[in-house]
Amino acid sequence: MTQPQTRRCEVLVVGAGPAGLATAHWLRAWGIDVVVVERRTAPREHPQATMVNTRTTEILRFLGLSDPVLAESTTLESSSRVTFLADLAGTEIGRIEIIPTTEKLMDFAGQSPTLPVICPQRRLQQVMARSLGPTVDLLPGYEATTIEVTDATVRVDCIDAQRDTSHRFESDFAVLADGLHSGLREQVGIDTQPGPQLGAMLDIHFTADLRKLTADRQSVLYWILHPTVSGVLITVSPEAGDWLLEVPLPAGAQDRLAGDHLGLLRTAIGADVDVAVRGSRTWSMSSTMALDWADATNRVFVIGDSAHTFAPTGGFGMNTGIQDGHNLAWKIAGVLHGWAPRSLLASYQTERRPVAEFNARRSADNARAMWALLSRAAPLMADPSRGDQIAAELRGEIESQRPHFDFCGQAIGFRYGSDPVVSDVVTYSPEVASGARAPHFWLDGERSRVSTLDLTTTSFGLFTGSAAAAEWADAAGYVQVVGSTPLNHYPVFDRARPSTAAMSDPTGAMLAAYGITERAAVLVRPDGHTCAVLPGEDPHRELIDAITQFTTTGFATKEVVQL
Repeated sequence: MTQPQTRRCEVLVVGAGPAGLATAHWLRAWGIDVVVVERRTAPREHPQATMVNTRTTEILRFLGLSDPVLAESTTLESSSRVTFLADLAGTEIGRIEIIPTTEKLMDFAGQSPTLPVICPQRRLQQVMARSLGPTVDLLPGYEATTIEVTDATVRVDCIDAQRDTSHRFESDFAVLADGLHSGLREQVGIDTQPGPQLGAMLDIHFTADLRKLTADRQSVLYWILHPTVSGVLITVSPEAGDWLLEVPLPAGAQDRLAGDHLGLLRTAIGADVDVAVRGSRTWSMSSTMALDWADATNRVFVIGDSAHTFAPTGGFGMNTGIQDGHNLAWKIAGVLHGWAPRSLLASYQTERRPVAEFNARRSADNARAMWALLSRAAPLMADPSRGDQIAAELRGEIESQRPHFDFCGQAIGFRYGSDPVVSDVVTYSPEVASGARAPHFWLDGERSRVSTLDLTTTSFGLFTGSAAAAEWADAAGYVQVVGSTPLNHYPVFDRARPSTAAMSDPTGAMLAAYGITERAAVLVRPDGHTCAVLPGEDPHRELIDAITQFTTTGFATKEVVQL
């Protein structure tokens, strides 16, 4: 093997899964020299995550990836329910409508500029990798083997077995997104803590044309309550006939069930259709959590499955990982560009770990609740004399599963620095508060309508009204010049815009919701979360103090405006 060649970069990302690729995209957006190494040469064929929730589709939109991802996706509008059946061809026992009415759809659409989609992880990775562009080196087939950290740099050695070459990378920071079994995490002193074991599972990836069986009840998930097969048929890509059957493996029945793939599929489908098994795996449903999310030097960070794994019940694993990268990248950029001190990096763990811990607990609770329903249903389904009574007996238990599937509050309502980080899993109640995602509203700009969330993708955003717009503009200009902080000022008027620099809120809904009356202002972070609510008594001092305090400690003032 050849001697290592050294490549210098500002940030090295290890792992090109969704979390690693999202981090690379954001670092590129901030003008950071980033390299991504990935030991695989192609994404896994076996389906992994499929649900891309609202907060993640927002992040993809900010990166310009909405259209290519949507082209690979099934929209939630076309499959916005979860159906419970004896088998896919058989009697429907119950359903959970995620968007039951037009009113709910309009409310859902009003909460964000995007909607969730169903996009297989493999396809999402391919879109994200293709879209990185020439300014990011994405190196498949590079397996990171060793990592060494000093006070000044991170050194990672890789091997490329296909080309029989070795490579060395030196960087200011490294982001480990190389999964649960990361070999580098332990080398920098980051340990993990396992969570409770929730049971053995079997996945069967298969192809079948099930459109006739699902045409009148298109769903994101089909839970099968059969007396001999309990599990879920997961929509991967129904138009392409791509499906996944996931079933628990009870103790004592693991060998029998795991060895009869076609039999399980025929029972779950309940009709004579052509089925081609593409692959399978058995695995243990559990969770893990990194005890620390950075090494002692704050130069090496873990994200995604390297930091946490959850039970898949709820679909928060991949989404949480992508959002980790969104939180971390702008903080690294701030340090590298010189407008934030190294101390800001500590806020990555203090903000993201509580969110991951909440999602892990909810995912485990979802799994336990579903297993309880499956256990309750099995004897009922085995008794043909129950007939039509079964649906009535299970109706309440099926509805009690709603937080497992209808989780807008959990997806976009998490708040950094709050305990609990989510107040209501199902219902999103927007608020303007330090650490909360700034609520979405449409504003009229110079050329087109724009979301408030679009205005803070690579800068802080200062939203003000008209009363003190000139004073806030002076304060923002001072911060930009003296502190080199990326900050844009957005004066918002409730009437026609007096200049091209202003935004218009024709209905006044945004100004009222943000509490921007008279002289007040709201400072929003580069990741779209509120930094501070500023009263406007002394614009210069309030703005400087809020940005200085936050970039130094990761915390800002705690004023809250309830919507």
